[in-house]
Amino acid sequence: MSASLSTPETATATAPKPVGPLFISVYALAMFGIWMSIMLPASVTLALRISEINPEGKTTSYSIAAGIGTLTALLANPFFGRLSDRTRSRFGRRRPWIVVGLAGTIVGAAIIGLSDSIPLLLLGWIVMQAFVNAASAAALAIVPDHIPARQQGLVGSLSGTASAAAVVVGVFFVQWFPSNILAQFGLPVLVAVVFSALLLALFRDDAPADDDIEPFSFREFLGSFYINPRHSPDFAKFLAALFLIGCGLGVIATYTVYILQDRIHAPEAELPHLITLAYVIPGILAVISAPIAGWMNDRTGRRKLVLGIDAVIVAAGILVTAFAESVPMFLLGMCLVAGIGTGVLYGSYIGFAVATMNDPATSARDLGVTNIAITLPYSIMPFAAPLLLGIGKGGPNYPLLLILSAALTLCGFVPLLAIRSTH
Repeated sequence: MSASLSTPETATATAPKPVGPLFISVYALAMFGIWMSIMLPASVTLALRISEINPEGKTTSYSIAAGIGTLTALLANPFFGRLSDRTRSRFGRRRPWIVVGLAGTIVGAAIIGLSDSIPLLLLGWIVMQAFVNAASAAALAIVPDHIPARQQGLVGSLSGTASAAAVVVGVFFVQWFPSNILAQFGLPVLVAVVFSALLLALFRDDAPADDDIEPFSFREFLGSFYINPRHSPDFAKFLAALFLIGCGLGVIATYTVYILQDRIHAPEAELPHLITLAYVIPGILAVISAPIAGWMNDRTGRRKLVLGIDAVIVAAGILVTAFAESVPMFLLGMCLVAGIGTGVLYGSYIGFAVATMNDPATSARDLGVTNIAITLPYSIMPFAAPLLLGIGKGGPNYPLLLILSAALTLCGFVPLLAIRSTH
């Protein structure tokens, strides 16, 4: 079956045709592989590799690697998205960058697996982050390019579902090959290559960019990372709302372990088990809730309502976590924030982004900037948090930090309600 959506000559001029279950399934599997190839290293295997190379300085080395990797991803996603938007290859504008991105990801994973020093590992991590974001930027742009509006919520949500499932499934690779670092890095990439190859086989009518695009200049390069609020007011408001909701998620993601240790006072012997529960149970809930959120967006068309409800769920979960004094209460808060809250957000944000974007010629760049809005809080909040944690006496002030992050999440209603182009 071919994903016969539109001819190259009419790709941007006519509405896309509906896609069938086969294409939707293969697209979801390809996104699952792409996300797993980078999220498993970011969450688990990179830390294991660093601990092998530099056991004494592993915490410092990991912090450096995490910071460099996040910065690389933030820059690479919209930049490669911009290049994809402008590509005039006879193979289309999305397919070449999926191939180039996965090829670079393979190179980066091999460098990490074969590295015997931290600088070489950092080089591999930069290469891997840059090129996997090239692949993801091009793959995500398939949604606005070739999926009709009434299917965009569902198909976009599958990317969120894939993201949530990636680490949960990828952990099994670590369990199956506990001492084989090449397998831990390589198998997720192999999954991405296999499923992406199937996607490329179906996605044959990828149209190249128009011939009248201006030459790529330094101004164009800077434009890869900026959305003019005057030209795209609703999209800019959506990005602001997404960033504010992400502030709450970023705090929870960063301080899960420390809250267990310092607030719940979990026994050291039980900590690994509780950490697993804190990630796996919410992860399963996220996998379930993401497609439901996408279906609700398509069914009702009320994207602001769905994202607004999500902001309330995230804020409520953060407040439950802030005042939790027992493991069950802590897990309840995590299920609300990292489970249902994250799932609904991941299941709805791509469809919402597409509904507020106003230039089909820059869809990959715009989704790259959307990626910045949703991930930047994970970098900013850990730097701001120590100022709040230090207020008062008697140890880190987690309640203050969490209450403020819940308030920031609810502030997302201000730009959200101001959006006019979608309900």
